[in-house]
Amino acid sequence: MYKVLLAALLVMSVIFTSCDKEDDFEVVKMRINHYQQPVNNQEFYQGLSYEVHEGDKIGEDKWYGFLNKISGFEYELGYIYDIEVLVKEVKNPMVDGASAEYSLLKLISKSKVPEETNFEITLSISYSNGFESLVSKNEFSKYTLMGKTEIECGDLYDALEENINNKIGMVGTFQHINSNTIQLLELKAQEE
Repeated sequence: MYKVLLAALLVMSVIFTSCDKEDDFEVVKMRINHYQQPVNNQEFYQGLSYEVHEGDKIGEDKWYGFLNKISGFEYELGYIYDIEVLVKEVKNPMVDGASAEYSLLKLISKSKVPEETNFEITLSISYSNGFESLVSKNEFSKYTLMGKTEIECGDLYDALEENINNKIGMVGTFQHINSNTIQLLELKAQEE
């Protein structure tokens, strides 16, 4: 009898606890694009940002930057992911901290994009009062996005370096080489 009563109390405590916290989380579907954009906001976030669609926005043309981490999600460059995540509200977040935590619940699909798929990444930004490069050289003098994704520059290496030295805002057109490297195909000036 004692074990039955203990089990019933345990079940009831789980039910009441989950009812109290129902508003603290939600389950959301997301689509994550096959490449990432660099972000260099020293006060808020530095690194590579996922490009995502969320909920009823899945399938739209415009992707938006997603600066949060997704616990349990292993991203590989060159794939589009459809996932289901648990979004939990962070009570009293730090001033520059995230207001929600994301955890992978389910990988719905992982689709490799065709090798000939072109995509654009911002490489540097020229402001009226400054300049920001989103690429850097690694120990082998190869350019990378925020120290992570390696850029195979080919014949455009010197042009990329010259534009950075001259503080010119640029966007690069790329294709995937492998899960760590992208091929620079074209450079163009940033749009004003």
